Amino acid sequence: MRKYLRNPILSGIICLILWQTISLRVDGQSNSAIIFDQHQSAVFGSYNLLTLHRGLYTLEDKYIPNKPFRENNFWKKTAGFGYRLVKLLALDAQIDHLMALTQHEVFGHGSRFRELGYTGNSFNLNMYFPFGNGSGFARWGTLGSKYTYPTTQEVMTMQLSGVGGEAQLANDLSAQILSDDTLHYRQGMLYLIAQNNLLLYTFYTRFTPTKNLKAGNDMVNYMNQINYLYLIPVGKKYNITRLSNQSLLALANPLQAYAAFSILYTYGIKGQSQLKRLPMIRMGKVRYLPALGYALSPFGGEFHFINYIRYKSILFCGDFSLGDNTFKDFYGISLKGYNILNLKWLALNAHLDFWNQPKFELDSYQKPAVGNYPGAAAKLDVMLHPFKLPHQLGIFLQTGYKSKGYLLGETLASSFILRYGISMHF
Repeated sequence: MRKYLRNPILSGIICLILWQTISLRVDGQSNSAIIFDQHQSAVFGSYNLLTLHRGLYTLEDKYIPNKPFRENNFWKKTAGFGYRLVKLLALDAQIDHLMALTQHEVFGHGSRFRELGYTGNSFNLNMYFPFGNGSGFARWGTLGSKYTYPTTQEVMTMQLSGVGGEAQLANDLSAQILSDDTLHYRQGMLYLIAQNNLLLYTFYTRFTPTKNLKAGNDMVNYMNQINYLYLIPVGKKYNITRLSNQSLLALANPLQAYAAFSILYTYGIKGQSQLKRLPMIRMGKVRYLPALGYALSPFGGEFHFINYIRYKSILFCGDFSLGDNTFKDFYGISLKGYNILNLKWLALNAHLDFWNQPKFELDSYQKPAVGNYPGAAAKLDVMLHPFKLPHQLGIFLQTGYKSKGYLLGETLASSFILRYGISMHF
């Protein structure tokens, strides 16, 4: 526990929560949490950063008005819009960019470094314009004496874990938004940054002259590794044009449009913070929202067909993924249920994942064996509120099991899953 408390981000979250339990009101259906796990994983980073993010914008809403004066004529409305634009660029965007960058470097790349045995890892984070260039990087440190050098597939996961970390953040944020049926413009901004990280990274790599690309460019390194691993005997390979074109599929997601609308119109024009009652397809008592997505894996690109189903306060998410068939055939199914039980003293979420993917090599440095292998993971979130405390402050526990294989946010080897911490509403 002591090593987690030395983390400045986590210490900031804890101090913030102590303040919030006194000063802020309970709102929304989704649970926020401060959690701990062994490797400070992408899930660890996502949950904690979203809690910190929600706390910060809730405090801003309380103390920094969106409308400091009445906007009852054209000039005052124009001045109000200008004020909000300055606030957005000078404060809000800086914080949200830093949140996503921290997830990318510290809890994306960093989580895989820690899992594979590297210690003394270093990270560099820069504020965005006009306070910096917005860049960041992660460097692994020294490999522990009890660990062996990573295999080619493990090295690929270190390269993918940055964009994977932001994908984890976007997925958790989308569940939070749809569970509450409310979209704060700050959630919208963070969602757009995290959700489009892969898209922007691939297009940046595509249109930057090769001589200007840094040696640590994740997309270039990923393509080099996966082409080396699978090029023979299939005769196909990845190039940045193909990856960037495929990543455009992530734009076919209604939440992207809702997020942009919340920033430009709800906040910018109307001066309000929240977009409520999000548009979904109504089918009787059920509301439905489909979306498409794209991600990278150690076996190649994968397409996602995501289905959000809301019934009363319960949110279901079914994500069906399929490999792009460049090198290998693989597919997966992810089923999640939020607020499947929501009592005053107990709330439950459930996560089930199934996949059929090429063998993931953790021991041999030779090319992976031919053939696919099934795998699965199951997790249960328990939010226990045994006492009448402000904000339903209580205990968070996530437990389950995962078999060997690649699953976003989790370790590569088969393992029991245990995360614990504090659960709350605010």
